[in-house]
Amino acid sequence: MRLVWWTALSACLLTGCATPTLSALRAPGEQTPQTEWQGRLSVTVMGDPPTAMSARFLLRGDVNQGSLDLYSPLGTTVGAIQWSPQQVELSDGKQRQSFKSLAELTEQITGAALPMAAIFNWLQGENTPVTGWQTDLSGAQQGTLLARRTAPTPEVTLRIKRD
Repeated sequence: MRLVWWTALSACLLTGCATPTLSALRAPGEQTPQTEWQGRLSVTVMGDPPTAMSARFLLRGDVNQGSLDLYSPLGTTVGAIQWSPQQVELSDGKQRQSFKSLAELTEQITGAALPMAAIFNWLQGENTPVTGWQTDLSGAQQGTLLARRTAPTPEVTLRIKRD
């Protein structure tokens, strides 16, 4: 599944360089939730083999309930994740997969579990410590976040640039 996900994401990223605004991608009349972030993200995992992905994103909600949509440069949805206390679900447009947690889902997709609760705090400019992770929030006012996991292996780099 990880190879299919990376291949689909890479193919979409190579299809062009025009980037529509994400607000234009919302359905007419769709409500904007209280907590919402959009921008670009990239995740690099120095595993065997190393993997990297980048995409535009629209993140809504919080660590308990929300959604994350990933878009190609042309604005095509390449993946959609929805979670609640009862379920975590990934859709790539062709199939849906269920997971026990966001950590399990991120590990399946990227090869490393991402600290989702801390990421929500980091997006708000709160430097929440996570064992093995180093964060650079010096660009938080400009919407930039850099986090690196050095332990356990594999090493992971997460970059987020909010719009």
